Amino acid sequence: MNILASYNWIKEFLDTDQSVENFSDEMSAKSMSVEHIDDLAKKFENMVIGHVKELKAHPDADKLRIAVTDIGSDTVEIVCGGANLKEGQQVLVALPGARVCWHGEGDLVTLKETKIRGVNSFGMICAPEEVGFDKAPCGEKDIWDLTDLIDASPGTTFADAFDLHDYLLDIEVTTNRPDSMNIIGLAREAGVATEGNFTWKPSTLPSAGQGKNLNVQVEVPELCSRYMAVVIDGVKVGPSPAWLQRKILLSGHRPINNIVDITNFILHEYGQPMHTFDYTKITGESISVRHAKEGELFTALDEKEYTLQEKHLVITDAEKPIALAGVMGGLDSGTTEQTQTIVLEAATFDALNVRRTARALNLYSDSQSMFEKGLSTASVQAAMARAIELILEIAGGSVASEIIDERAEEYQLLIFPFSPQKARDLMGVDVSDEDQIALLEDLGFTLQRTGDQYQVTVPYWRDHDIEHSVDLTEEVARMFGYHNIPSRIPKGEIPLQVKDNHLIWEEWLRQELRASGYTEFFSYSFTGKDAFEKYDLDAEKAVALFNPLSSELTHMRTSLIPSLLMSVEDNQGKTPSGKVFEIARIYLPNAGDLPEEKSRMYIAHYGVEDAQYAFQALKGVLEQIERRTGIDLTLVRETDNPHWHPTRSAKVLHGDRVIGIFGQVADEYQAAFGIDKPVFVIDIDIEALIPSMKEVSSYTEASDFPAVRRDLSILVDRKATFADIGSAMKKCTPMIEEIDLVEVYRGKGIPEGKKSMTFGIRFRAPDKTLSAEMVEGIMEAIIDELRATFHAVMR
Repeated sequence: MNILASYNWIKEFLDTDQSVENFSDEMSAKSMSVEHIDDLAKKFENMVIGHVKELKAHPDADKLRIAVTDIGSDTVEIVCGGANLKEGQQVLVALPGARVCWHGEGDLVTLKETKIRGVNSFGMICAPEEVGFDKAPCGEKDIWDLTDLIDASPGTTFADAFDLHDYLLDIEVTTNRPDSMNIIGLAREAGVATEGNFTWKPSTLPSAGQGKNLNVQVEVPELCSRYMAVVIDGVKVGPSPAWLQRKILLSGHRPINNIVDITNFILHEYGQPMHTFDYTKITGESISVRHAKEGELFTALDEKEYTLQEKHLVITDAEKPIALAGVMGGLDSGTTEQTQTIVLEAATFDALNVRRTARALNLYSDSQSMFEKGLSTASVQAAMARAIELILEIAGGSVASEIIDERAEEYQLLIFPFSPQKARDLMGVDVSDEDQIALLEDLGFTLQRTGDQYQVTVPYWRDHDIEHSVDLTEEVARMFGYHNIPSRIPKGEIPLQVKDNHLIWEEWLRQELRASGYTEFFSYSFTGKDAFEKYDLDAEKAVALFNPLSSELTHMRTSLIPSLLMSVEDNQGKTPSGKVFEIARIYLPNAGDLPEEKSRMYIAHYGVEDAQYAFQALKGVLEQIERRTGIDLTLVRETDNPHWHPTRSAKVLHGDRVIGIFGQVADEYQAAFGIDKPVFVIDIDIEALIPSMKEVSSYTEASDFPAVRRDLSILVDRKATFADIGSAMKKCTPMIEEIDLVEVYRGKGIPEGKKSMTFGIRFRAPDKTLSAEMVEGIMEAIIDELRATFHAVMR
């Protein structure tokens, strides 16, 4: 998961003199990887605050106006089409030389002074999306009205006016570290990684208030381990101040109103999701956390109605759900500009339940993304205290109830033993006891010595990723710096590798087929009901996925052929014909247990009109595998299988056991998958073959004499096969070492019923160098044989 983090925001909790480059290098080496640095001041160069003094009609465009704008150093005319443009407005002006994104689409362009419909325009009055703030509140065809947001004189740089002398860092945080998916967590990590001073101090909860009643009941404590709530009365809901909107925008959120913005601010600064309800919309002055009722309806903030199941967790008032726990609040209970009394909540919900609920309903949010990673119950109080502090400061009002804190149980800190010597042995580097202890303490761990070991207490914010003593060694190693650990050649005996015979032969088959010119397909192990139906298979007899990735991937496949046909359908537009294969698993239901996995292989030609050629080519591959592995396969005509062409299919037998099929897919199934040309396939159960496969080696002494190659093109009957022609050639001389089929052509210039075949023939004698005269004599004998046997015509 990536997080956008303002460097200045991080430094509010980190005392450091590191440049942003050094900070990023140290963090990437020891903690979270900084993937991109965005220099905001540079990004907004040549952008200033302008005051619109006068608006004039454009002489040649009804939807455009000429804004006479004071930019400090001058008063200029700018052609603008903003629907909300008016006199006296404070706007963002991009001067010539600034880089903007037209209407928020496409690449950045550099502005120049230009004429628009015949009128000179000095720069551009910008909408927020044109300068990268696409989530700033603004109408679709409006410009960014800064009148109530910024108080700055004309000509003030936008970076100065909006406090953008800052760097925006795109930081990758691993999924197991939700404690660092926020500004405070990153500052805490950076305090150790960059040898800075972590300065964050938690806010204090205010005293309980009076005047409003609120009853909270958690009916499912195993899914809601802590729930805090408080009523705040007398708030004034409205736009957030500039500093808050700036931080919200830089963190990737959309400013909505001061109350909602504060909860998003807390989410980004503390990593704790929060939500507010309009107190007057909560029936019965009560909140309950319970399982949803089967079929219960809930309208979320995205204005969509969802049908809930009993396994979902909801927050309700006395009558109805007002939030889907951990996922999203309800539309009817949210704060609006008319709201004067709010209920502020902060909680921890079961990560697995939140994840399953979001996926079941296809409903996602920033809060859900955090909750499903697992949050500590001990982190709720600090976030609640800070949120109350900000609401009272920005929106006014007062605490009007007790601060409710429902817990499933008292929080217990984790404790693990730790041995500095064992850590040194595991790391392979000599880090002193004192340095190891200092690194752990700087990270927030508490150590107490007991003999040669320490008892280490894990801070609450790390209780989801520190699971064993060895994790403490990892903490020391990464903050010492993996790059500082010297590389050494391993010593000792090389461990014996236990080889899996099955996997070895699978890989051998892959290499053999690739070497024969076949392309390997890789397809999903699951497919949808639609694919089963197209191939006339019963999806009810397949293993259904409990939580499918999509509606097209709902069942484990019981055959590779539907996967092949889907892949051919996808590829035939760009690659009309091909030679492909796949070695993969199928999954057969096994009552009351995991499905039975079987390895199968298909080898296929698709897009080939000549059935005889496709059969001969595939048969040749099969024979090659037989020769190389010592197995014996037999083909027996198949006429009863509806999936295959009635006259172009055969069973593949190994001994007296049917292990596969060799043939053309029946026309109706090709048509069902939208495939235009025939598909010829060998489909084999390779698990039945592998026990009989062995390496068959043969040795032929290399000749000391060179080979001679000749090409031969002939016109023959379409029914003539490469195998028969090759056999006829070899009867003429024992000096034919290899015959390659270079080309088969049917088309313009070739008589009906005929085909042109081109061969590459390599000759070699075991005891002498062949002369040109000798080779010509052999070629004449071959040509005579082909004329006599196949009525061949030389080309």
